[in-house]
This record gives sequence, structure tokens and C-alpha cells, in this order.
Amino acid sequence: MRRLGLVFAALDFIVDSTGTHYLVDVNPGGQWAWIDQTRGAITHALADLLEKGTTT
Repeated sequence: MRRLGLVFAALDFIVDSTGTHYLVDVNPGGQWAWIDQTRGAITHALADLLEKGTTT
């Protein structure tokens, strides 16, 4: 994400039967609001991160 200049992205992975992870997609407009149990916490953390503008 740093190389792409992204502060936030939703990453999609496939995990094969041996446990190897494969990156499928880096989506800078990924969605999380459908996750009822953690929607509020994710929204607040993401807003803080975007306001800061960096992960460091």
C-alpha cells in the first residue's frame, strides 16, 4: 500500500489447501459497513487514519 500511496485499502486474498495466501485485489475503495459487529470501530479507526494521512 505504501508503494501505491494508499492509506487505506481492502485486500482480498485466496488461501489454498496448504495455507498459502495469494493476493487477489487491492481495492482503495473497499467496503466494511456490512460488518455489523465492528462497523463503528472500523469507521472511527479509518476516519482517524485518513485524517492523519499516513500510517507512520
